[in-house]
Amino acid sequence: MKKHILFVAFISFIALALSSCIGEPDFSNIPAITFHSIRKITTIDAFSQSKKDSVILTIDFQDGNGDLGMTQDEFSGTKVTSPSLKGINNYEVKVFRAKNGTFSEVQFSPSLSGFIPFYFKPDGKSGPIEGTVDYSIAFLHAFTPKKDTLKFEVRIRDRALNYSNSVQSSQIVLNSD
Repeated sequence: MKKHILFVAFISFIALALSSCIGEPDFSNIPAITFHSIRKITTIDAFSQSKKDSVILTIDFQDGNGDLGMTQDEFSGTKVTSPSLKGINNYEVKVFRAKNGTFSEVQFSPSLSGFIPFYFKPDGKSGPIEGTVDYSIAFLHAFTPKKDTLKFEVRIRDRALNYSNSVQSSQIVLNSD
């Protein structure tokens, strides 16, 4: 029994020692993103009662100091500590439409850009973070050309107003049913 307890203690010590050797990742303080996926969900819009396609863009992110995201108060400018963030979209989207096999940028009004509505490090402590973000954009069939082929370009901005790199999605066909 004593040998068993010593063996378990030894294995626990080795596991603890090995886990303490793994340090924090060394990410840049400028956010970096990669395209993860794009998908479409077709539903009925509750307000208009017509079909709509919700496009969900998923990106992976890394940030060395963890200053991604913002609160609704910061976005609207009601939080005094971050007036420089007022009205700034921290998730920027460009849309490209295929016409005769060539993609051209399409301007939407209002913009399809938005903001990541939460702060990833609410404790305020600086440190590396990584993960994924889903961003949804709705397209009503009544206002979307049949079999509309789009792709998207995305970049994000951190609380220090540093831009990430830009990534492009694969193409997706809307209003296809």
